[in-house]
Amino acid sequence: MFGLIPLFIVYRLGLHHPEKTLFQYAETVLGKWPGKLLTLTYVWSYLRLTAVIIREFSEFLITSFMPNTPLSVFVISLAFMAVWAVLAGLEVIARMNEFIILLVGTALVIVMLLSLSNWDLHLLLPPFQANPLTLLKTAVIPDVWKAETVTVGILMPFMTRPKKAFVSGAAAACFAGVLLAIGIIAATAVFSHHLLATLQFPIYNFVRTINVGKFLSRFEVLVMVVWVTGIFIKTSLFLYLSSLGLAQAAGLREYRPVVMPLAVICMAWAFGVYHNIIELTRAIDRPQFYIIALSLLAPLLLLLVTLVREKTAGRRQAGDKNN
Repeated sequence: MFGLIPLFIVYRLGLHHPEKTLFQYAETVLGKWPGKLLTLTYVWSYLRLTAVIIREFSEFLITSFMPNTPLSVFVISLAFMAVWAVLAGLEVIARMNEFIILLVGTALVIVMLLSLSNWDLHLLLPPFQANPLTLLKTAVIPDVWKAETVTVGILMPFMTRPKKAFVSGAAAACFAGVLLAIGIIAATAVFSHHLLATLQFPIYNFVRTINVGKFLSRFEVLVMVVWVTGIFIKTSLFLYLSSLGLAQAAGLREYRPVVMPLAVICMAWAFGVYHNIIELTRAIDRPQFYIIALSLLAPLLLLLVTLVREKTAGRRQAGDKNN
């Protein structure tokens, strides 16, 4: 729901405001300065998400693979890779993502097949032992992150077939949900839900249990490759969105001059946003109300104002014709 509802709202907005990004029609709908303020709020949001992603990625590599490597090595490396991709343009990011989707899907199939011998299906029983309200409350926190589908409202003008944006976005959201569900079910069948809740990186620990014939192991490297490539694409996309939003709010013809300054801000923010991985994990596990506001409430307000204005304009035109 948290992925499909914002997606539908921004899709409808895109149809009412063709060839304009969410940043651009926010000024048309709300007025110049309120629209710019909303755009800058989105820029802040994407910068914060980028900083959190960079920090989470760096903490994962330090904790799991290279504990003696300074945090700055990973933060700076990922940030500058993202800058390179953003400067190359949105099409380059999209084409890289096409390859990475195949990589992620193939890696998941391989890992699931090789881990079947470690599954204990009794660990999945009994299902739904908590009441439905508790299940729903627990599901809300991770589901809020799926509201990032609001980015379709910014990307629609760049699509070759914008009218199919909702179908494509819904398919992507459902595909991501299925991948996540399969991973959680598999990890639960290996560790049990009691142990799974205590693990810092459950999928990584799950893959480490795979040992084929006592000679084929160390599949966690495959997880690292998939995670690094996925994080790289997400970081690049969010940095692009924040750069585009700032450029359009400032009335710049080109977004590239602001990419490097924003990347430096993200790096500084990544160092200072959290003190350690424990604080980072606790923050991610809490409801992110600003994501709900920007992904659901703000687009809904824009859509309602747009519909009211169009309805009022239609009545005026009908009145003018009658006169």
